[in-house]
Amino acid sequence: ESFYNAEKNKYALIKLRERFGNALMPDIILNDLRTDKKKKLMSGVFSKLMLDELKHTKSQERQAILFQNRRGYSPILECDDCGWTTDCVHCDISLTYHKRLNQLRCHYCGYSINLPPACKSCGSTNLKTKGFGTEKIEEDLVSFVPEMNTQRFDLDTTRSKYAYHQIIEAFEQKKIDVMIGTQMVTKGLDFDAVDLVGIMNADAMINFPDFRASERALQLMLQVAGRAGRRDVPGKVIIQTHQPQHKLFEHIVHHDYEGFYRSEITERQQFNYPPYSKLIIFTVKHKDAEQTAFSAQRFAESLKQHFGILVLGPEEPPVSRLRNMFIRKIILKIPLNYSLSKVKLLLADLIQHFNLDKVHKGARVIADVDPV
Repeated sequence: ESFYNAEKNKYALIKLRERFGNALMPDIILNDLRTDKKKKLMSGVFSKLMLDELKHTKSQERQAILFQNRRGYSPILECDDCGWTTDCVHCDISLTYHKRLNQLRCHYCGYSINLPPACKSCGSTNLKTKGFGTEKIEEDLVSFVPEMNTQRFDLDTTRSKYAYHQIIEAFEQKKIDVMIGTQMVTKGLDFDAVDLVGIMNADAMINFPDFRASERALQLMLQVAGRAGRRDVPGKVIIQTHQPQHKLFEHIVHHDYEGFYRSEITERQQFNYPPYSKLIIFTVKHKDAEQTAFSAQRFAESLKQHFGILVLGPEEPPVSRLRNMFIRKIILKIPLNYSLSKVKLLLADLIQHFNLDKVHKGARVIADVDPV
């Protein structure tokens, strides 16, 4: 949207065409996990290529950064016999397993329990973790390359007052060989000796159900790739994926933001998403599931009387209950030729009528204008 505004001369456009000190852009390699899994070359969460490159980086006394946008050990603990999962009692989401604490935690509301000894549905002790976070990556790396000094850099390891600065300082002084982190490692870090960056699970970013998912994935991957080879030694970036044919990777491999923009902006125009419209997402909340569905439907109908096909929903979001409140989402796309002041007054009136109507008692409508 910013680039579109720059093209329309609403913003000034300044392009950085080279890296500081004329450093070369890192080579980006797509690592097809399907091949490694067929040939049984995976070592825990690591492909053969990733592990070989990490060992080579260690032998050259250089450093690496591994990026996984999920903290904890595993996002799901599941019974392998009956399929039961450990879910949060307040939110419609599975609890994340934190092995070091021997706890299951909700990353939305903070609810936590100790690791259950057996399945609460069938009594089986055959509980398995599904997926992986930074804690699992660290455990596997220490297991397969024990000579490496590793450090996690996420919300769990930086809670204390000086932890953030201590980890950065230790990495700068080369006391750490590999830093494993979430989004915290993607931006603003400048280290001389980082030759290798590994993106552990690119698919999770690409497959997120949001119209901006591709844009966010490209931004994150290119930002973390930029941590490699920031001096005279060219860097290398390895992206582990099951979808190397995905069109997004072609733009990432060639550092081609403008090519991505041309492709993405065409789709945005076709489906009338920003920057070709203004977007408002209405969230309807209530403690009762049926009341939430009813109130959301009624509010959507009142919107459709004025905006017709510009209203989408109500829909149940991926996480449909948070902190004991059930949720429905309604999207309103406002064309750019509409009077925003008139729309604002109309929406304020509709929300006020909704709040005063006793059939919606206990329900709330929250408007998010231009959500990011």
